[in-house]
Amino acid sequence: MKILLVEDNEDIREGLTDLLESEGYSVAGSGTAEDGLALLRAQSFQLVITDYMLPGQNGGWMLEQAAREERLRGMGAVMITAHPRVKPPSGVRLVHKPLDIDDFLRVVGESLTCLRATG
Repeated sequence: MKILLVEDNEDIREGLTDLLESEGYSVAGSGTAEDGLALLRAQSFQLVITDYMLPGQNGGWMLEQAAREERLRGMGAVMITAHPRVKPPSGVRLVHKPLDIDDFLRVVGESLTCLRATG
């Protein structure tokens, strides 16, 4: 399973990449919504995980753009945020910071399981 991880904090991105790879996932990383969208246009992923607050455009913008271009078809999406009032785009799971690692991995697993069940 290939995951796109969009997170501007390099330490967090590297830590989550290591965590996800230790669970057997292949991870591509990006630090901005614009670069994440470019990766979604260029490669196939089963899941996209994005932070909400990013430099430039936010993660919600990236997911909405990708959905308009039908880049999210057959793909799960998870948004991470520390903001209490963020409303994710339709069909996007929301995980709040600070991350509970077990909860985060559960949401990732559930998002991918739903894809396998429907696809």
